[in-house]
Amino acid sequence: MKTDVKSAIADILKREGVEYVFGYTGGHIMQIWEAANNVGIKQILNKQEGNGVYMADGFTRVTGKPVVVV
Repeated sequence: MKTDVKSAIADILKREGVEYVFGYTGGHIMQIWEAANNVGIKQILNKQEGNGVYMADGFTRVTGKPVVVV
């Protein structure tokens, strides 16, 4: 079965236990955001790229769960 890269990335993240993706959207990365949404990974968007890192760091420290910053 063939799959595209964006779907493969989203599937791997889901299998690794990622429930949330933090970050900033844009045309160049929208396919990753959409693929993550398709597998049930929730999106936490912000207005500045650096803030996503702080949000993800805080989330991981509090919950102990893995997260991704895009």
